[in-house]
Amino acid sequence: MNKGIGYQEYKKKRMVTEGLRASQIEDKGFERYSIYFGRAHCYDHETDIRARGYLKIGRGKFTTALMRGRNQPGIDFRVYGEIILTSNAETHAAEKIIKEALRHRHINMSQGQQELYNLLDHELPYTVRTMADILKAEGFMIKEVNIFLEEGDIP
Repeated sequence: MNKGIGYQEYKKKRMVTEGLRASQIEDKGFERYSIYFGRAHCYDHETDIRARGYLKIGRGKFTTALMRGRNQPGIDFRVYGEIILTSNAETHAAEKIIKEALRHRHINMSQGQQELYNLLDHELPYTVRTMADILKAEGFMIKEVNIFLEEGDIP
């Protein structure tokens, strides 16, 4: 069983919970301004051994578009948690606050990636909720906090 929520599940979640058609999910007016916490899942092409990457914490207005782009080279990018905010500007400001709060867990990679963190799966619910609490204390309007640790954890 995969951890997190994948592109197809996330798309279906939006269609069911928001009453959207698939063609509307990335249309203007249907943005979901998110801070997402996710990992790349992949299989070694020779051994078929599954591996997962460090936690990526990023921001965007269409999580499905981000996931789809990261999936292109054969990766199954899965979101483990998200904080939904009210605007794109808030996601930029929130990302800076979270980056500072988690700087002690930041990973330096060889290609200059900036958004990778060494967090274990069992730490994620507490981390996501704590980041949401910090953002609330800073005056951000939090619309939703979602945790998707196991496949099927769709709220």
